[in-house]
Amino acid sequence: MTYKNVVDDLIDIMSRHHMIVTWGYGNLSDLVTPFKKQNATDESTGKVYNIDYPYAFLQPTTHQLQTNVSRYNFNLIMMEQCDDEPMDVIQAQSNCHEYIKDVLAEIYYNYGLKYDFTLNSSVTAFKEKYNDTVSGMTANISLEIRDGLNDCIAPFAPKAE
Repeated sequence: MTYKNVVDDLIDIMSRHHMIVTWGYGNLSDLVTPFKKQNATDESTGKVYNIDYPYAFLQPTTHQLQTNVSRYNFNLIMMEQCDDEPMDVIQAQSNCHEYIKDVLAEIYYNYGLKYDFTLNSSVTAFKEKYNDTVSGMTANISLEIRDGLNDCIAPFAPKAE
């Protein structure tokens, strides 16, 4: 199983979720360029926005390679647009917490043969205010696959003696 296979599975899960409208992948600087775009125009400014909410964003973090295991780590950032009022922020965070639980449950119950997945994710609430206010949760997730190093298939010429 390759890194791309892992990312494809996670993107597939986000794309099949009935509440998540937009999803993306990459560094935080890529947050403004989602995969699924539903353009919306702000009538007061005429600006076109490419993000509709709820928005799930998969940010890769540090991965680990061990002798028989590859461990892939991601931040799953889930956000909704909301008013700046405390109760609206809390409601958006609560909704995003549920969406994260949905994604984790899908991995745990339906991808168990592919991944060694221990449900031990830390989740952090946030609120950010730019042109609009977004609020949500960020979950740290880790997927482990049995992936032994194999010198037999490595593309090397024989070592000179």
